[in-house]
Amino acid sequence: MRGLVLLLLGAALVKVTLLGWQAVEHWTFVRPRVVESSRAGPPIPVPDPLLQQAVDQAAAGGSGSVAVFVLDLSSGASAARAPDQPFPAASLFKLPLLVEVLKQERLGRVSPQQRLTIKPEHWTDGAGVLQAQVGQSYTVAELTDAMIVHSDNIAARVLLDLVGVESVNQTLAAMGLKQTRLAPLNAGSGSDPPEHVISARDAATLLAVIATGGLVDASTSEQALRLLESKQDHAWLADELPWWAKLAHKWGDLPGARHDAGIVYTPRGRYVIAVLTQNKPPDEAAATIARVSRAAFDRLGADTP
Repeated sequence: MRGLVLLLLGAALVKVTLLGWQAVEHWTFVRPRVVESSRAGPPIPVPDPLLQQAVDQAAAGGSGSVAVFVLDLSSGASAARAPDQPFPAASLFKLPLLVEVLKQERLGRVSPQQRLTIKPEHWTDGAGVLQAQVGQSYTVAELTDAMIVHSDNIAARVLLDLVGVESVNQTLAAMGLKQTRLAPLNAGSGSDPPEHVISARDAATLLAVIATGGLVDASTSEQALRLLESKQDHAWLADELPWWAKLAHKWGDLPGARHDAGIVYTPRGRYVIAVLTQNKPPDEAAATIARVSRAAFDRLGADTP
């Protein structure tokens, strides 16, 4: 009897010790910096049946459509649900625009300190802080920050005017991203201009390229990550994640379309996830994104899979 008690006490002590180490690991965890990689881009996706089952269960039910793409950046484990279906991009169009702006900066075509004036044709409603700033000028760096951190639509339109929609789409095509296209500004055109469109796979792939140092180089990729991990108005991917998980992401929201795409970092590893929804009530869409995010985390990011 005494031996059994000692055995149970020993097992409890081991468990407490392990939990203590995990707590220390969580408290001290920081996102690793992007480093130069010998790998040519993100890993090739390898379907993970358990991850797929978890994602399908989390995405099922309710109204509307849900598209998902998840990719573990170490193992290549992946899950997909309608990954190539084009969705209205909402503010996810700012991801490929960010890629193009930083790329042109790195190539010397654009200077971060170059000043740009907000013109009447750049004005639009929606998210942001520049609605009353027509006629004011800001640096490319300031506009890039506003575009990502505040999801500012006017900043995005000014930057799209600078780098050119054709350049953005050519970069996307060169990366093999077939379902994502940005539309021209169409300043002064009709009331129903063409939409920017994106797919879950393309959004996740853009983020995977950034996370693995493929946005020109590691330094440029790190610059993009620092913007994407800034506190933003919404982070539906993080709603059901533990506090110590790190998220670099971009959200998007339009009437009838709500998305979130990001890179999740944990002590166990890192993975990219994009969840796009359409024709769902806003609260249902947010809950679906959070639920799918948690399902992916439980398989790829939790301490024990």
